[in-house]
Amino acid sequence: MAKKKKKKFWKLWIIISAIIAVTVVSLYGFSKNNLPQSQQSSAKYLKYQDAAYGFSISYPEAWEIRNDTQIFENGDIVAFQIKGPTQKRYTEFIDGARFIVSKPFNINIDLAIWMRSYFDPQSKFSKLPLNNYTFEAVENCEYSGCMRYYFTKINNQIYGIALFAEGANAEKASYENALIHMLNSLKFNNDKISAVNKVKALPEVIDYLRRIPNGLVAINGEENGSYLIQVYEIKNGHTATFNWYKVDKTTGEITVQ
Repeated sequence: MAKKKKKKFWKLWIIISAIIAVTVVSLYGFSKNNLPQSQQSSAKYLKYQDAAYGFSISYPEAWEIRNDTQIFENGDIVAFQIKGPTQKRYTEFIDGARFIVSKPFNINIDLAIWMRSYFDPQSKFSKLPLNNYTFEAVENCEYSGCMRYYFTKINNQIYGIALFAEGANAEKASYENALIHMLNSLKFNNDKISAVNKVKALPEVIDYLRRIPNGLVAINGEENGSYLIQVYEIKNGHTATFNWYKVDKTTGEITVQ
């Protein structure tokens, strides 16, 4: 009698174990296929390189690249963003995530002092060592959410980064992970930035950029140990070149092409 009960017990246990296993597999498949779109697609990253400003960054393939944002007062170079499910067109950005890089600008005081005078005193200030640079960081919160800003000085110019992430818990966590990855992947090429800045400092280029606010100064090739830098504008869908310059990588000497 005891043996029969024991056999029945083991049969019952095998059936229960099988049911549990099937349930776990089913739930795993369901959760995997029903993750927020941002979590499913943000695993793959693409590399973005900016020749004009000398930096590169890895960004999620599912995010879009925008060149029409105006977050920084001095202008934005590029923005990477993804919209959340409740974000409406033509309204303030409140659901989703953004990573914005500012155009470089100059200040005549210490960076940390400038930031404390520029942002609300109630903001949270800190420092962030990252990729051989020290960023001055600030978290500024308003009614629409919190923005985090990071500023660093490279070759006497200030570069800014702005981060934003809002949404449902799972989506926001995915956004935050992507922003951290992007921030860690951001790299500036000091030599290229220095070469571009040397050309921008030429009197005729200063005058050109004053007359043509949308003018660009970008590295468009290399030749015999020098950077080839083009000063130009995009006009009616075509490139209108003002001048070409060659900057020696070793000596920094500039010659007109």
